[in-house]
Amino acid sequence: MKKSIFYGLSLVLSLGIVACDNYEEPNPKPQTNPQESVFESASIELNQASGDQAINLNEVNENNGKVQLAQLGELAEFPEGYDLMLVAELSDNEAFSNVAEVATTIDNNIVYANPDALDAGFHTALNSIAPVNRTVYIRYKGYATQGNTKIRLGGPDVYFCPMNVVMRPFDPDFVIEDKYYLIGTCSDGSINSKAIEMTNSGISPYDDPVFSVVVDITAAEAEAGYEWAVVPASTLAAGSGIVYGPEYDDNLYGASGNLKAYETVGVFGVIEEENKHLISVNMRPDEGGLHAYTWILAIPNLYTPGGANGWNQAASDLLYTSNYVDYEGFIHASGEFKFTSAPDWNHTNYGYASDGKLSTDGGAGNIPVAADGLYYAKANISALTYSLSPAITTIGIIGDATENGWDASTPLAPSADFLTWTGTVTLKGGEFKFRANDSWDVVNLGGNLEFLSTDGGAPNIPSPGEGTYELTLNLGSYPYTATLTKK
Repeated sequence: MKKSIFYGLSLVLSLGIVACDNYEEPNPKPQTNPQESVFESASIELNQASGDQAINLNEVNENNGKVQLAQLGELAEFPEGYDLMLVAELSDNEAFSNVAEVATTIDNNIVYANPDALDAGFHTALNSIAPVNRTVYIRYKGYATQGNTKIRLGGPDVYFCPMNVVMRPFDPDFVIEDKYYLIGTCSDGSINSKAIEMTNSGISPYDDPVFSVVVDITAAEAEAGYEWAVVPASTLAAGSGIVYGPEYDDNLYGASGNLKAYETVGVFGVIEEENKHLISVNMRPDEGGLHAYTWILAIPNLYTPGGANGWNQAASDLLYTSNYVDYEGFIHASGEFKFTSAPDWNHTNYGYASDGKLSTDGGAGNIPVAADGLYYAKANISALTYSLSPAITTIGIIGDATENGWDASTPLAPSADFLTWTGTVTLKGGEFKFRANDSWDVVNLGGNLEFLSTDGGAPNIPSPGEGTYELTLNLGSYPYTATLTKK
């Protein structure tokens, strides 16, 4: 539907008008400048030019045209000698929490924008290069200009004609398919149904072009050399076509490098290490048409054998990962411990190199802790670094749902291994979080009781309602959970 919007304007040097149905930025900054002189009122009629029709920047650009964004109607009592200038702000949401500015021109009462500028603004505001139709929210900053003088209409928090349009950006000069597959040893060296599907985060591959897959390489496959290459879905469907393999024959064994497009199967990367590995390929080509790749060990967990568990991996606490590089979790530690990549001593072991540093040397020392207790541990197996929180001596709940509000924690009691914390608590309506050592600086847990998050930005936990509850916090396995049983 075409929008027809009328504005009542007062042109001011730094403050003054109400426009576009009193549309102002929420929570505007307080006025700090003295009021300056104002122009007389003027009225502007502004109509959305595109209506419900999608704006295809490719088509406009091919015709060497400009995009019509809006049409000016009546311009009454506008100050003589001044020109009207509008700057468009593009956003991916109607609250305009993320914007990109685009210059416009006005010719014969039509507000135009250059398709190149709109394309750049689209990419910035929507953080996307996907060549698909998207809803774009647009509003305008108005100015009265005369020579080098530019006066904001209505002050810094007044915007005109909020509207939304459907827009398609330029097509990239490369194609990324929706699906890619791993071939090689897994498919007996050919293109067939044994190929393993790779995945990205699930969004458009233009916006997340990194496709990954975890392969479990046996000792025999490692000894023979585990071969791999990548094919798009179109090649797999046809049984032939483009195959992405290492760029240089002498880099077949590299854990990182570049893939190039070949017209047939023949060049494979090779991995000579057993265990699970994560292979990742960026399907967005660089300027030379190459695709960066990496492969790394894909260790599901780190074990923590040490004094607290009799140096027994199977009895130790685990660190967890979402990227096979960074690992973290609660551990019960006493005296010394090590990180290991498997529930034995026959794989990669991570010992003490220096404070905060790890070593994979077999003779590396053990990691010391100050006292028997609960710790929140982090390790990066690529950078070979680690960190430990201070010993966690208390865990409690805090929030407006608790008796002490947000001022103090209501303490829980630990089990002998510090991995289970219990207590009888009285709750009100509201929210709460778990907090260690009566501080926000150690670790806290929020989110929901069935999947607690240690991310400090996790949301507060909603109270189940007023009453007395038996509360149990479980930190012995992931995901960390809690239960509330009403008495």
